[in-house]
Amino acid sequence: MMRLAVACLAAAAFQAADDWAKMKAPQALAKSQSAWGKKKGCHVKVDITSTLLSAELRALEKAEFEGKLIRDFMALRGSAEIYGRGTEKLVRQDNAFVEPRRAGGRLNRTSTFARNPAVVVGELFRFAAGSTFGADEKVGDVECRIVETAADEKTVIDQVKELTGNLKALEAYYVKDLTSVTDRKKSSSVYKAWISKESLLPARLEWKLTIVVDKKTIPFGGDQVPDQFEASYVCLFTKYNSELEVQIPPAVKQKFGEP
Repeated sequence: MMRLAVACLAAAAFQAADDWAKMKAPQALAKSQSAWGKKKGCHVKVDITSTLLSAELRALEKAEFEGKLIRDFMALRGSAEIYGRGTEKLVRQDNAFVEPRRAGGRLNRTSTFARNPAVVVGELFRFAAGSTFGADEKVGDVECRIVETAADEKTVIDQVKELTGNLKALEAYYVKDLTSVTDRKKSSSVYKAWISKESLLPARLEWKLTIVVDKKTIPFGGDQVPDQFEASYVCLFTKYNSELEVQIPPAVKQKFGEP
């Protein structure tokens, strides 16, 4: 009986390896999207690194979060306490929950940059057509195949506006957001995903937005602005469909409803 079980497991592993050998990267992401859509949610850990998290827009700083995704709803705690659905967010400031543009100082920068991981995963799937395979790697004990892709120019600019539109540190340069000073041809948005060979679900996702600045278009203090900014995100996804209960503050529930 034991030999039969071992033989069955070996056959299943061989079949999975054969399936991956036959797939192209866009097919793999299409299957991953289908698997993702069947899950209610998961646990997530997010690390963000960027000079735009600093008040001077120069020093490299980091924000860290842990929490849960329930479909398109996120509940994150760490460098700030943030809830959101899609691209909309509320952050705890003292005893209130406010939109990032109403938060001050470090909290403004941190909450502005805390993208909903479900949105980033959605972008990964949206740009599956241009994806390519990378190496095979493990994420913890999970055997994965790496898939890489990039966003189009319009999405890059949309992301620049999303991440810098509420950034109060830019007011010193008389710039509302960085879209007006972004070199659209040189800037980029790239994704690197670790897709589980067994479940086809994302186990890790790295996303990097590079904003190349056309300093001649900055109305004041352009010589003080770096030539480019980067925002790097690392998301780890675990415990799919497990322990997804979240205590939602009343003010958050009033805006976003039940997760």
